[in-house]
Amino acid sequence: MNKEELNFYPEKSKRDLTNIEFKKFFKKFLKTKKEVWLVGRIMALRDHKNIIFAHIQDFTAKIQVIFKKEITKKFVSLSNLIKIGDFINVKGIAFLPQSKELSLLVNEYQILSKSIKNFPKEYYKVKDEELLIRSPYLRTIFYEKDKEIFKNRFLIIRILREILWKRGFIEVETPILQTHYGGALAKPFTTYLEALNIPLFLRIAPELYLKKMIVGGFEKIFEIGKNFRNEGIDREHNPEFTMLELYYAYCDRQGLMKFVEEIIKELVKRYNKNRNKKNLIIEYQENKIDFSKKWKIYRYTEIIKKFTGLDYFKNKLNEFLRFAEKNNIEFNPKIINKGKIVDEIFKKIIRKKLIQPTFLIDHPLEISPLAKIHPKNIQLTLRFQGYFGGLEIINAFAELNDPIDQKNRFLEQSKFLNKGDEEAHPYDETFIEALEYGMPPTAGLGIGIDRLVMVLTNSKYLREVLYFPFIKEKAN
Repeated sequence: MNKEELNFYPEKSKRDLTNIEFKKFFKKFLKTKKEVWLVGRIMALRDHKNIIFAHIQDFTAKIQVIFKKEITKKFVSLSNLIKIGDFINVKGIAFLPQSKELSLLVNEYQILSKSIKNFPKEYYKVKDEELLIRSPYLRTIFYEKDKEIFKNRFLIIRILREILWKRGFIEVETPILQTHYGGALAKPFTTYLEALNIPLFLRIAPELYLKKMIVGGFEKIFEIGKNFRNEGIDREHNPEFTMLELYYAYCDRQGLMKFVEEIIKELVKRYNKNRNKKNLIIEYQENKIDFSKKWKIYRYTEIIKKFTGLDYFKNKLNEFLRFAEKNNIEFNPKIINKGKIVDEIFKKIIRKKLIQPTFLIDHPLEISPLAKIHPKNIQLTLRFQGYFGGLEIINAFAELNDPIDQKNRFLEQSKFLNKGDEEAHPYDETFIEALEYGMPPTAGLGIGIDRLVMVLTNSKYLREVLYFPFIKEKAN
């Protein structure tokens, strides 16, 4: 072989159709004997001296290819050149061996890329859980179910976009590096911009910037992007995660709740249709979640009372703290208030019970610094959350647009920040200034894409739906 033929990393390859297309039109190719070029990674290899059988896999399917000494060019060199894991280009005709497996009889081949690692045999796959997390490409090479999860993840995001575009929403972009972080109660990641000599933050949410766009005259906008929160890693949390945030001017909370039901129902319908399922039921962790029915609605304080026996308005802070201690719920006594401890109790005890689609409404003011005050009770807000599968999927508000009220709430949050509460909302004078120019009545929501994908793909852990989840560095 000359030097050019020994190039194991050529620039060009030839491909007439995908492996699944070859299978689909196999009878036609078998009849016409038309030669076609296919590509794929070698997943299995059986060498019988004068004949070699291999399985090659592209993104769409696996196909058997057969090399014969009397038919395949440069057959003599083949055994020494190819191995499991290599990418290869093959040209040949449709062929049906005695096994009746749809195959390509190869007359010409070209190596496209060598695998110089000790590539696992397909039969044994990779059983090392840690290796699969650290090397996610091995997950999707060997486990079709895992690859299907990610195909469905991107399908879900695409469907959501199409649903919102159809309803007249504009997809926009806001900064990821921010001079002021906000829009959620969370600890940020910090960095530094040397060019301007200022500190910057990775966004914990795009909310305040999106609402500035509402001030600027936009009325129906959304953004799908990454948020970053310097928090723990567990079954449903990752420091980097994907959110859909949406703002709808001249829409109230009730209208937004109706809107959420509609878009989630349409999403499930289209997603199931893609999987050849005609119903609106999603199976998640041994539960059947029915999206065809009206969502249940619970008031926040009522559901707390139902499961704890404590009345948010009548019982004192120390009574909630005693309940939390009794149930091993952790909290920082220096920065706690009634709203915070009640929220911790809800997360640890009640949330997992909300399996069917559920709205939770009227949250305490202390944990809702960006929502309008409830007209019937100044201790509560016009906020709602959406739950299903025992997970918080949606967080939404009738957005606070009174600059004086917002300023006072920021100042109140700043007190907790100064006491050491790293998740308290900071004061943002740029947002107050924007509100002072006037923002129309607006309803806004965030949808946790990763958790939504968890439920729709029946994945137990967040890391299963993240191709590159954060994990501890491997010990030396």
